[in-house]
Amino acid sequence: MNRPTAAVVVVAAMCLGLPGARSFADTSQATLESKLQTIADSYIADTAPGERATAISISVSLPGDAGTVNVASGKVSNAPDAADVTPETLFQIGSITKSFTAVTLLQLQSKGVLDLDDTLGTWLPEYPAWKHVTLRQLLNMTSGIPSYDDIDAMLDSIAKVGLSRHFSPEVLVGFADPSYPSAPAPTTGYSYSNTNYMLAGMVIERATGKRVRENFEERFFGPRSGLTSTYYRDEIYPPEITDRMASGYFIADGYAPLWAYDGADVMLEDMSWAGPAGAIVSRPEQVNRWVRALFGSGDLLDPAARDELTQMVSMKTGKPIDGVTTDDPRGFGLGVSGFASKLGTGWQYEGETNGYRVLYVYLMDKDLIVTIALNSGAEGDADHAGELALAVIKAVEG
Repeated sequence: MNRPTAAVVVVAAMCLGLPGARSFADTSQATLESKLQTIADSYIADTAPGERATAISISVSLPGDAGTVNVASGKVSNAPDAADVTPETLFQIGSITKSFTAVTLLQLQSKGVLDLDDTLGTWLPEYPAWKHVTLRQLLNMTSGIPSYDDIDAMLDSIAKVGLSRHFSPEVLVGFADPSYPSAPAPTTGYSYSNTNYMLAGMVIERATGKRVRENFEERFFGPRSGLTSTYYRDEIYPPEITDRMASGYFIADGYAPLWAYDGADVMLEDMSWAGPAGAIVSRPEQVNRWVRALFGSGDLLDPAARDELTQMVSMKTGKPIDGVTTDDPRGFGLGVSGFASKLGTGWQYEGETNGYRVLYVYLMDKDLIVTIALNSGAEGDADHAGELALAVIKAVEG
C-alpha cells in the first residue's frame, strides 16, 4: 500500500540508456514546458484510463538558477463537472513522508536528545520483543519488524469498518507485535516496513513531548523552507486542504479483503493508517523544494547528519554499502533510496497511498529533479510512473 515500487522500473529503464546528455540550457523553458505538456496530455489520453487515474502533475527543478517548470493535465476527479488539474493541485505523497520522519530524528540526534544507535528498549520498552532494535535499523529497514499493512488482520479491520477507520499507532504496531498470536515471523536483511516508521513517530513524540504534526510544522512547513502547501494529518484532512486536492482512486488488485472498495475515492479517508510512514499531502513543486533541501541545505541537516541520511544498505542483501553500483544498483538510506544507472547515480522515491502515487528522481551529477504526481493506486506492471519520469528526463535533455 505504501512502497517505493518505482525503484525497479526507474533503475531498469535507465540502464537501457537514453540519448547522450546535453546542456539543459540548450532547451528554453518555453520549449521544455511545451514538451512536458505533451507528455502529460499523452498520459491522460493514452495511459491514465488503464491506471484509472484522471490527473497528472509534473514539476522539473532545473540545475543551478535555471528555475522550475510545472505542468499538469486532466481533471481533479472523474466527475462530469470536475475542475482542471493545475500545478497547485495537492496529492498525497505517501512514503516520501518517511524522509521527514528520518530528518526529525537526525535533528534530534544533532541536538543530543537521542542517538540513532539507541534501542527501542530505551525509548519504547513496552515492546520487549524489539528491545535490541536500534532507531537506525528502523529507518534503514533492517529491523526485522514486519509491515502492518502486509498483515491480513489489519486489512480485515479496514474491510469491516471502512476507509474511515481510525487507527492509533499502538494498534497498528500491535498487528506486527510477536506478543500477539496472529503476528507474522520476523523479516531478515532489508525488508520494507511501515511499522518501522510508525515506531519512529512514537519515539519522536516521546522524545519531544509533541505530536508528529507539531514537529513537522515547526521544523519544515511554512515560508522559511518554502513548503507553504505541504501538510500532515494522521486523521481525515479538513476541507480547506481537501478542497485543493485531486481525488485518489483505490485499486484493489492484490488486496482481496478490500475488493468492495475497488475504485473508491480515498481523498477523504482517515490517514492514521499511514501517519509518519506516509500521510503528508503536498504538490510536485514543493516535493522538489524538499528534495533540494534534503540533499543540499545546511539549514536542514548538518554535514554529519546528512552523511548518516545517505549511508545505505543494499536493498539486495541488507548489508551496509559504500554506495550503489551497476552490480548492486539499489540502496536504502534513512528514508531515502539511492540508485545507479547509465545516467549516473542519484536518489529516487515513489510514495504510494491507497489512491495516489508521487515519484521523485534526483540526478545529482546533473543537478536535476523530476517529480510526478498521479491520482490512482496502480501498482506493479500497471504503474507507469517510472516510465513517465524517464520520458521527462529525456525531454529535458533534448
